[in-house]
Amino acid sequence: MSNALSPPRLRWPRLHLFELIDQDWCPTTVRNHSTDYLATVSQKMGLFDAVAPLLQRGLEAGATDTLLDLGSGGGGPLPRLRELLEREKGLRTRVLQSDLFPNTGARERALASGVEYLAQPVNATRVPSELGGMRTLFNALHHFRPQQALQVLADAQRQRAPIGIFEVVERSPRGVLSSLLIPVLVLLFTPLLRPLTLSRLFWTYGVPVLPLAIFWDGLVSALRAYRPEELRHMTESLSQAGYTWEVGQARMPGKPGVTYVLGLPANL
Repeated sequence: MSNALSPPRLRWPRLHLFELIDQDWCPTTVRNHSTDYLATVSQKMGLFDAVAPLLQRGLEAGATDTLLDLGSGGGGPLPRLRELLEREKGLRTRVLQSDLFPNTGARERALASGVEYLAQPVNATRVPSELGGMRTLFNALHHFRPQQALQVLADAQRQRAPIGIFEVVERSPRGVLSSLLIPVLVLLFTPLLRPLTLSRLFWTYGVPVLPLAIFWDGLVSALRAYRPEELRHMTESLSQAGYTWEVGQARMPGKPGVTYVLGLPANL
């Protein structure tokens, strides 16, 4: 696995700066409000709708009806994608969300909508074997350094679990410039969040901590994001019989492209 730590040289090197919500000292209020916002945006805008066929392939390869989401934060796009899979593919799925820092509010909302959210922390690099299903990570892989990202992939392969990793953030001039719009988007989207608490309103409009914090994390996400060339380098280092890796971009008209890694067990 060490070869994966020497990725191909690219014009724009990856910078692993710190994201606020990754820090142990980040106040729970700021972390939860930030991840709630990100989950609402991905849901309302359908940023990941293009990956529904990839989820179908993973579920079929794993002979499972369960989607195990890692790094769910405030919820993520799986509730919307579950509806798409049922409406367009005729697949009924069980969604199980998890996070290293479980979001209590998101868990309550998930349970109310029929989606499960684990109360205990789950480390994406060492997923308990009793948690089966197709693993997913949405806009989460860039939180991991290369060695840790490789461990996320290797753990799925070792347990012969299908995995789909999906990112709309990208390390490019466009990705960095897009992050400049984040403070405005936070101000516009906050009224759509539920529950719309006094705390959220205060930290958004009274003292604009959330627009600035989410902007910083969005900018850092773009600088951290893995390029497809780097992801191919990682997956090639894991190549073994009985498990296949695919790296590409899923696209849908009117929406940003989604960089993905799809790992599929064979001959289950």
